[in-house]
Amino acid sequence: MSNFVNQATGYVKETVGGLMGNEQMKEEGHTQRAQAIGEQEMQKNKDQCQEQINKVKEDPAVNKTQGGLTAATGAAQKYLGKLTGNADKEEQGNKLQAEGTGEMKLSEQKQQEQKPAV
Repeated sequence: MSNFVNQATGYVKETVGGLMGNEQMKEEGHTQRAQAIGEQEMQKNKDQCQEQINKVKEDPAVNKTQGGLTAATGAAQKYLGKLTGNADKEEQGNKLQAEGTGEMKLSEQKQQEQKPAV
């Protein structure tokens, strides 16, 4: 059932229970209504949290930082591959470093686009 239906049903049970002097029905209605309201609030909070997560994911500054970390990880991996003579590891490091550098450059471009014109 939808939250609205649960709230309405709970309200009716609570009211009828109160009118009839049936404390158990009144309490069940109150509990059902409170639970429906709580679920509605939880969903609203969940939606707000998801909006904030999406904003962070789209933030060029965050993506630039992530790109920098990826590039640094790639550089370390490339260096480790070179030190150990592992050509595959060195190539993986090159790719990761290039990916991170590309993400940084793309994020810098987005930041420039978002700056207000003076």
